[in-house]
Amino acid sequence: MINQALLKTVAESEYPDEFLVARLLGKKGGLFRNWEFLVSSSDVVESLRNMSFYPYVKKFGVPGIWHFLRNEHVWVYSRMNNRLRNYFTPYFAFHEINTLHICLRYLWCRKTNERIPQELHHSLLHDDIKETLQGDHDFIKMLHLLELHLSAYSQHFTGLVAKYEEKGISGLEIFIRDSFFASIFSLKQPLLLQRFFHYLVDFYNCMSVAKWLRWEVKSEPLLISGGSVKHERFKRAFFRKDMTPVLRYLRVVDPESAASSPTMLERSLLRHITFKLKTWSFQRTVIADILFYLWEQYRYTRNISMLLNTVLLDDEPVRESIIA
Repeated sequence: MINQALLKTVAESEYPDEFLVARLLGKKGGLFRNWEFLVSSSDVVESLRNMSFYPYVKKFGVPGIWHFLRNEHVWVYSRMNNRLRNYFTPYFAFHEINTLHICLRYLWCRKTNERIPQELHHSLLHDDIKETLQGDHDFIKMLHLLELHLSAYSQHFTGLVAKYEEKGISGLEIFIRDSFFASIFSLKQPLLLQRFFHYLVDFYNCMSVAKWLRWEVKSEPLLISGGSVKHERFKRAFFRKDMTPVLRYLRVVDPESAASSPTMLERSLLRHITFKLKTWSFQRTVIADILFYLWEQYRYTRNISMLLNTVLLDDEPVRESIIA
């Protein structure tokens, strides 16, 4: 019988909520924050030698920073009791959907399968999904097995193979992303986590409209349901070729500047989410503290990854891309 979980099974931790939060607050206090030092460094990798993620970068290269993040997720997940895991499974699964996308791209391109075990190292994806991705099936057969598992978790994933046959790999990725959001919005969640996912949907929808406008695509942008901004507002922004009203509605700082390019928009929206989560953390609740810690780890990892991938660029555009 197929296990109906997206994430792997781990023995329940007996740590009280408050003990886990105290550990996370201590770990968060040790995060690197001197971004200007790294931006100005002539050797970014060497400057990171004393950081906790350096062994991952040393072993896996630049992608190692994301291995570090996945290992952090495993560390937190394994120390949660079942109640907290139920609350935060959508958050961890959101990141693992990206791992799934990367593996599917490698398999679709028929590249060597050596990369798949690397991507799945430290991953929280369920063992059945990992086994499917690392099997010796052809791509369509693998998708059938994947759909069987994912649709057992949520019926929103039914039709995965048909979507690939109709729309190709890009359509498949969009279908998996949209199905994931539909599945989590069908769950009863703590209010803060629910609002967080609303903001993520707003982020993706804003970026979709901005990219459609930049590429001068004639058809309407592909929007996800479940955000705090109604689709009609996005459609008006698209037809008027102006994202500023949407950003004002979201109360993004300096909406005119944010709307000037997709890069500026991404930075502004991620900073907006960071501000929201930081504000919630002032409530000193278990959910808010854990959520902000996890987001800080993502923000931290994203910044380091961006710096490692832009070592040959001028400092100023790199500096502007930091999510402070």
